[in-house]
Amino acid sequence: MTNFAFSRPKQYEAQAEGLWRLDGSSRVILMDGSVPWEDVAACVNLLGEEYPELGAAAQLRNVEAMPGDLVVRVGEPQALASVETWQEGYVIEAGPVTELTAQSAQAVLYGLRTIMEALAGGGLSYGRMVDFPQTQERGFHLDAGRKFYTKDWIVRLIRELSRSRINVLWLHFSENEGFRIASDRHPELPSLHHLTKAEVREIIRTANAYHIDINPALDCPGHLGQALQEHPRWRLDREKAEPLWSALDITNPDARAFLLDIVDEYAELFADSKVFHIGGDEFIDFNHFELFPKMTAYAKEHLGQACSGVDVYVDFLNQVIAHVRAKGFQVRVWNDGLFRPDLEEHVELDRDVQIAFWSNWDKGMAPLQSFLDRGYQVVNYHSEYLYYILLIRKDYTDPTPEKILNEWTPITFPTHPVQGPQVLPEAYSGQFMGSCYSIWSDWPDLQSEEEVMERCRDSVRAFGVRCWGWKNEQ
Repeated sequence: MTNFAFSRPKQYEAQAEGLWRLDGSSRVILMDGSVPWEDVAACVNLLGEEYPELGAAAQLRNVEAMPGDLVVRVGEPQALASVETWQEGYVIEAGPVTELTAQSAQAVLYGLRTIMEALAGGGLSYGRMVDFPQTQERGFHLDAGRKFYTKDWIVRLIRELSRSRINVLWLHFSENEGFRIASDRHPELPSLHHLTKAEVREIIRTANAYHIDINPALDCPGHLGQALQEHPRWRLDREKAEPLWSALDITNPDARAFLLDIVDEYAELFADSKVFHIGGDEFIDFNHFELFPKMTAYAKEHLGQACSGVDVYVDFLNQVIAHVRAKGFQVRVWNDGLFRPDLEEHVELDRDVQIAFWSNWDKGMAPLQSFLDRGYQVVNYHSEYLYYILLIRKDYTDPTPEKILNEWTPITFPTHPVQGPQVLPEAYSGQFMGSCYSIWSDWPDLQSEEEVMERCRDSVRAFGVRCWGWKNEQ
């Protein structure tokens, strides 16, 4: 693994020459603060599993520090008072005694990682550093629908994500090629190889321990091939062709109810998650709604004579959004089917939804500005830089650390084929939520779990580094 260090802090003041190191006499002193000391101790113990010298140090509470000790407290340093991401920030003052003051238990983890990474390089230089991330959401989207990833592998992935300061994991568990979590309500849905709910709960507990939010991603009304395999009556009809095997017939109230029942089951499993990604991408060829006359007829009957197939699509998304929000989640959708300039929409997309902006490959897709002007919050899933795909195709290459570090920033969005490069304007910075790296398992047998981990590790690390401190490089 390449070491893309996070040791370049936002502020640094060198002090007397010297290096602080953990040795056999060093102690970790936990000071009472704004977070229960047990939560802080849990962070120290967790990283003690990765760094044996930290794990071997004695832990004490509220005692006077001696040379060689590490003092950890959760407080509110004045140096972080004006920082938007203050809750993930920390201050390290290194000298004969090193003190870490963090804003939260999550920030304790980040600060301890910085200290331990410095020790791996020989020692922590005496001085004062202030550090915090410059991107709020630093996400990772795992397509565990097409390919089965074992519970143990996902647990190891979470540890890798923590090392890269990733703070959100999206578990995308349903796809055309597979459905990978057990179902009590619909036992016909899961693929042969799938995670049990007990395994998912263990994954959630591990993510929580590393202070990584874990959220579900259930794509609809497209990408439902596996879910519809035993329910062909709910596939969307096409003119002069077989029904579209991957698309839900959103004109059928029973089909909609089926989808909402699936959502309900996994909303219970992920009840403590903050956001539910409901997809919305690649439902049909959005340039050809005319191939689905059933949608046109439904639109005119139920939504108004001026409405068309695209309004049925937006109406369906709105129904799912409202249903999911009522269960306490924020909702996220993909961008490619929305506000397309060649389609007149009469049904307006719910304004309180997050836009996962992944591509502008088709000139018929709405540019980034269309979403910003309407007030939507956006997350950058830039497919040209941040998509690791299990695929062999001459126009695809894996993300590389060099490209991510040298060419991309979290506000560099996909290029539009007509309007050209898209960089989020400063005036809309309040609508920018963050960025997300994705693994897409298009050819699931192309690589083993271990190969996926090994081949994407450096680009994930580079993504984390870039999100953490990209403004320093401007």
